[in-house]
Parts: sequence; C-alpha cells; structure tokens
Amino acid sequence: MNTTADHRLPQSVEALKCLDLPALRQAHALGRCPDPGDLSGVADGVILDPLWFERLRFWRGKVFYGNGLYYVHGINRLGVGPFEFLRYRFTVIKTTSAFSDRQILLLNHDNPGNPHWVRRYHDELVEMRPGLYLACSHLKINGKLRYASYFVFDFGKRCGGEA
Repeated sequence: MNTTADHRLPQSVEALKCLDLPALRQAHALGRCPDPGDLSGVADGVILDPLWFERLRFWRGKVFYGNGLYYVHGINRLGVGPFEFLRYRFTVIKTTSAFSDRQILLLNHDNPGNPHWVRRYHDELVEMRPGLYLACSHLKINGKLRYASYFVFDFGKRCGGEA
C-alpha cells in the first residue's frame, strides 16, 4: 500500500466536494492506482457530480470483500430514508484506463446477476490518499462510454447524508 500523500491531490471528502467538474477531472487524472487488496470493508460514499443525483441519497457507498491480496469483489449500498439494502455486485480489476494509458482499478458491474442497465456501468477508481478514493463513472451506450458521474468514498469516515 502506498502510504505517502500527494499534496497536489485533495486530501478529504470535503475538499473533493468543493471541486467543479474540470477540477474533478484533474484530480482523477493525478490519482494513483491502488492495489485491489487495499479495498476492504464498508465504504460510505457520496456522489460529487451531478449534484441532483447526490441530493436523492439513493446511493450510499459500497462494501468490498477480498482475500487481502488481489481478488476483490463488492456490492453497492443503496437506500431510501432510513432503510438501506445491498444490490448490484461488481468485481475489482487492475487494468489500463479506457481513456489513457495509465493504470486504474475498474469496478466491473458486468455480472450476470445484475440488470442489463447496471451491467453497462464502467467505474474507473483512483486513490487520492490512503483510504480516500475517487471514481469516474461512465455508461456504455451504443458501444461508447458516456460520462455519468464522479463519486468518492473514504473507508471509516462518514461522507455525507444524515447522521
């Protein structure tokens, strides 16, 4: 695990929440590719863009399960009001970005148990600092990846919503 922080990168969820879309793109481009095994446990998340989607607070984060090395899989945390449920599984794959020649972690939702519309998500994850992750999500539409959102999660720290 990389334990040094790059001070050009936002170091907190609150700092990421203050960024506009071009600044989110830049932060994501500067982020490091973590080891898949670094992702473990319950991650509270927040959608940074588009803001209207975050206001719904439907997506609450993710749960990651792994063997401590390289095989990691997970499930999304969704909710309505005080109720939370787990849906839509994914696997974590270290690969080359679809948009550049750098390494990222792909959250691959193309799981036979997921509905067709969920299977089209392509989330590229990078690390801002140990434990703080920024992802850019795209949807495959007519064979092309189209921007959907940016989201962030920080293991062990509450990211947003009601207490």
